[in-house]
Amino acid sequence: MKPKGRSVILSLVLLVSGFLISFSYQQTKSEPEMVQLNDSQWEKEYFYQQQLLDMEERNKQLRDELKSKREEIQGYENEWADREQVVVDFVERKKKLQMLAGEIPIQGEGVQVTLSDAAYIPEEDQANQYIVHESHIHKVLNELLSAGAKAVAINGQRYMKDSYIACTGPVITVDGVQHPAPFVISAIGDSDVLSSSLKLTRGVLDQLGNENVEVEITEEQRIEMDARLSTEG
Repeated sequence: MKPKGRSVILSLVLLVSGFLISFSYQQTKSEPEMVQLNDSQWEKEYFYQQQLLDMEERNKQLRDELKSKREEIQGYENEWADREQVVVDFVERKKKLQMLAGEIPIQGEGVQVTLSDAAYIPEEDQANQYIVHESHIHKVLNELLSAGAKAVAINGQRYMKDSYIACTGPVITVDGVQHPAPFVISAIGDSDVLSSSLKLTRGVLDQLGNENVEVEITEEQRIEMDARLSTEG
């Protein structure tokens, strides 16, 4: 090769080499520089990370605590609901007992039995044989109570287990209160059962008829009775 040709080739090689070196240098300058953190910046970063972790842990604790409180409150609400139902049941039971004891008025279906003196009294017989006596009233009362009557009354006056009945001629005295004939005995309970028990063959109705007592039985959809009369004072 001639010296002149070698010079041209060498020039081209140097030119290309210079271009490559220049290009590499420019690329190196354009690449992002790595951020170097000093010790103080690292401490701040670590502190903030710890603060964040502590806050997340505290939030978790608060969420767990809130859930626990809600469950506790729900338990109290359920307990109070149960207690409230117990109180309601107790009040209802107390009211029923007071009704049965005659302390408060009572109402319900039942029957009314009217006992009247005989309309006709033969001259040859004694009038005492044709009027209503306390024994007649007791027969009706006992039958009604045995048949399940919840409450009974004589001419509107409540009759209780400790009540007393006395007969003075045509007048009946109930717990010291006098009642003339006719005597209306009211009973609250199953009207069909109460009525049927009185009408049994050779039962109370037949017995009263044989003893010259006129009897009328009616079934009532609603009977109201006042509380028992106070005997105090």
